[in-house]
Amino acid sequence: MQDFIFFLGRFHVLVLHLPIGILMLAIGLEIATRWPRFAALRPAVPATWLIGALCAFLTVTLGYMHASEPGFTGEAVNWHRWSGVLLAASALLVWAWQREFPKIYDRGWPLACLITGGLLVATGHFGGNLTHGPTYLTEFAPGPLRSGPGGRSPVTNVADADIFLDVVHPTLQTRCASCHNDDKRRGALSMATYKSLMEGGESGAVIDPGEKQRSDLYRRITLPADHKDFMPKNGRTPLTPDEVAVIGWWIEAGALPEGTVGKLNAPEDVRAKIAKVLSL
Repeated sequence: MQDFIFFLGRFHVLVLHLPIGILMLAIGLEIATRWPRFAALRPAVPATWLIGALCAFLTVTLGYMHASEPGFTGEAVNWHRWSGVLLAASALLVWAWQREFPKIYDRGWPLACLITGGLLVATGHFGGNLTHGPTYLTEFAPGPLRSGPGGRSPVTNVADADIFLDVVHPTLQTRCASCHNDDKRRGALSMATYKSLMEGGESGAVIDPGEKQRSDLYRRITLPADHKDFMPKNGRTPLTPDEVAVIGWWIEAGALPEGTVGKLNAPEDVRAKIAKVLSL
């Protein structure tokens, strides 16, 4: 029975597009039908709100099933859950409001649209953090908007690059953080920080400093892609050979929390691979 619930829960990521599109349509119709040119569409507005609300409740139900899988923990899960519930409830209340108190609603419809739109944005934001990691949206943003460990500036010289903060951690964030962050700890493992990475997961430490072949992280990213233990799973983009090599060298060098490539005396072939990882 539990597996069947997990199976149904996976449809959450498919169905969630329905309430987003329908409720955005409801808001658009609400605004457009205030002009005489589109007044003929007015009878369709209540039905659009109701359908959007029902789809939102279906999405919330599937979301609860999906979140029952191991690994969904943290505040972002709760924020996503409750913002989704509030979104579904607000859409239903808007439908009931315009049905039972149309004259009052005609004066308060902008507030209804504003609240629903805000909940749409909030719910999508928290859901996106769970799916892609908290830095996904701003990873490649320009200048000061770009996210990164400690708000670090882009690296322009390989020797000055910090091996963990500028190279290893961003790689893990890009390839692994969608399943291994503080809010979604698959296998109880988070790669959000150096500390959480070194603490490991439910099977113990994933990195043995100085011993890449004994480090479970390295083992998993170097397995054949069709192996059941290969990471990342579910068809996600795997690490490139250069990224794998750099992480392997970092582990062999002691898996340090910081230290520039120049001071660590990285060999030339490793520097060349780091340059490729950093797109220098």
